[in-house]
Amino acid sequence: MNAANVRQLVVDSLKGKTSAGENVFSPRDFPTTRAMYPCLLVQTPFDHKHSQGRNTPAFTTITTVRISGRIQEYDGETDDDGALDAELALEALREQIDQAVVNSYELTRVIQQYREIRSTINVSADGEAHLGQLLYEIDIEYYQGPEDFYPVESVPLEGIDIRIQMPDGTPVPGANTNLQE
Repeated sequence: MNAANVRQLVVDSLKGKTSAGENVFSPRDFPTTRAMYPCLLVQTPFDHKHSQGRNTPAFTTITTVRISGRIQEYDGETDDDGALDAELALEALREQIDQAVVNSYELTRVIQQYREIRSTINVSADGEAHLGQLLYEIDIEYYQGPEDFYPVESVPLEGIDIRIQMPDGTPVPGANTNLQE
């Protein structure tokens, strides 16, 4: 298990389960177009490992998964309600993300806990429409042990040569074992 595995499990849990439908992208840079809205962008910007001791590579790892939700809403013909619609759509998207990620069996069976969830909503009217963005961050805790890291490079044991040190002039008992096939 690593940050990339966690990210992919989150992406899988979101696809088709929110108003973004299949518009869940990861990894992807930030430029998006009107045709893509609503959409979700998933990244893992932070990964923090806490050692479990000195003798083995074992860690309690916390990966922060950042989900950026984007929507676009226009004002109505009679009302200037685009900002309100954008805010409501982002609040609904936040609830959908909560349900999709926290209820994901595939994700919850391989992690220890959802340590913390933070979210912020921002609506801007800088363009012809109201652009809304949800920034949703979830800290996911899981175990990483020796099996998650590459094996230690070692020199293979080819044989054993055992000799008992004896005084000069006496036979030296011992054994040779060849381990090659």
